[in-house]
Amino acid sequence: MELEWQMAHPLNDIDDIVYMADSVFGHEADGILTRDRNVFRKNVTVATTVQLFDRSKEFIAVCRGNKVIDTFLGQAEVVDTLLAYCWFDRGGYTTYANEEISNAKFHHVDLQLPVRLRVRLINEMIDQHILWAHRWGIPVVCSTSIRAEHDGFMKIHKKRGFAVNGSYAWIRTEKGMECLTK
Repeated sequence: MELEWQMAHPLNDIDDIVYMADSVFGHEADGILTRDRNVFRKNVTVATTVQLFDRSKEFIAVCRGNKVIDTFLGQAEVVDTLLAYCWFDRGGYTTYANEEISNAKFHHVDLQLPVRLRVRLINEMIDQHILWAHRWGIPVVCSTSIRAEHDGFMKIHKKRGFAVNGSYAWIRTEKGMECLTK
């Protein structure tokens, strides 16, 4: 399957991003945060709009593809759908160092996709994170997960050379550049 990543656009991608985040992964925050789709919609819209003018602040990309779905009449229909999206920011720091960290806010994939395709998409998101951080001179890349099932996600990072501690994975950007998948 040919996959094409594009910068997320505030007019075309917001509803799909909000839907995927809330319907597929939102339950991970239940009981801790009161989710509000309108708050998330506003934040994604603002970030994608800023990214149109200044790509150094945050990075949000989407991967779309054709997916066959069954209609209520039992017929198959091919639709353009969001397969995955990623969102990275900058400006993170630890309390013990002055080096900037780019944090991954989201690496979300359609969980109905085959496992191999999900792993491929996650690797492509990690590549984009490293390349974006490198482009803007951010020395450290960090991925985290709040998901209960994060072992596979962290294993992908570990195979790529990230230091993994629990649900945190981080790497110096320059070392990450040596481990790009393409």
